[in-house]
Amino acid sequence: MFDALKGMAGLGGLMKDLPRIRQRLDRARSELADMTVEANAGGGAVTAVADGRMRIRSVKVDPAMLSTLVDVADGNAQRMAEDLITSAVNAALERAQQMISDHLKEAAAELGIPLPPGGIPGLL
Repeated sequence: MFDALKGMAGLGGLMKDLPRIRQRLDRARSELADMTVEANAGGGAVTAVADGRMRIRSVKVDPAMLSTLVDVADGNAQRMAEDLITSAVNAALERAQQMISDHLKEAAAELGIPLPPGGIPGLL
């Protein structure tokens, strides 16, 4: 019974701090929009940059890879290029997801909000 009362008191405290929490989360969201991560595939043949809004900002293809693909000039070359691009984009999105999780953990710690054992993904 006392645990339930303590839980209710904690919820009341969170509700009281809701404006401060919302302000901090808005700031975190704004910060994340400007943060980027990059990942590559094929030893740097393709590089993708993602931001904290889970959007791809750019994909760069090494010109040396392009000339190699032109030399190969068969169906495998296109498939290889597509696979490298897909791999780089997926890796960049995974890094962006981790960056978002880490940044939100910092914001939650700053606010004194406990997170479940799985962290941010545990909330979803």
